[in-house]
Amino acid sequence: MEQAKFTTGFALLLLAALILNIGYFAFTIDPSDVSVSLDESGAIETFQLAYIAGAIALFFIAGMLQHKAGRMFSIGMAVLGIVFFLRELEVDRVGPITTYVNSKVFRVHEAIVIIGVACVYLAFRWRMVGEIARFVLSKSAWPFYVAAIFLLIGAYCDSQHGTVAMQIKEEIAESASYLALMVTAAGMCYRHSHDSEHKNGINALIISVFMLVFVGAYVHGLHALA
Repeated sequence: MEQAKFTTGFALLLLAALILNIGYFAFTIDPSDVSVSLDESGAIETFQLAYIAGAIALFFIAGMLQHKAGRMFSIGMAVLGIVFFLRELEVDRVGPITTYVNSKVFRVHEAIVIIGVACVYLAFRWRMVGEIARFVLSKSAWPFYVAAIFLLIGAYCDSQHGTVAMQIKEEIAESASYLALMVTAAGMCYRHSHDSEHKNGINALIISVFMLVFVGAYVHGLHALA
């Protein structure tokens, strides 16, 4: 975990990505007609799911490139990404399975499974928890705090009971949080790829994930508007 440090160049890249993301949605969402932009099949919700999917894939890749505590942390972040993905995913209730996925019972079952698996995993890897905790509490973990701050901003806006302005701010803040996680996961992959003999292939894979995220979200957005 000591090697999980982020450079000034990474910080500038993350800042540019967040500015572009926030600026794009801030200027394209029409406050007088938010139904197209903010519904579950709209552009911003689609990009949120795409960002999370990209982060999950990249955290898994980062985990495979590391060992011991680093792998444990990255895989844990990927699992957290799956939780976020299921939280944001909305599907039409067209049968018993989709009805179950949209129910509170599913959330309870999801929490039980994740907590159960986490407890078993921690029991066998408890010696690594201290190293992960030191990283989380260190300055090196600042990109994760950036993502957390945006997520808290989104939660605050959501708590203001649904005014259009707050709804827009909530969705933009959440998209920024998920994008920050994806860029951070990519940064971890890139850093640890230097120690791999498959460096070029891993970097190509990182680029491919980003392309799939943006192209997939764009194509889905066009299909939803058709």
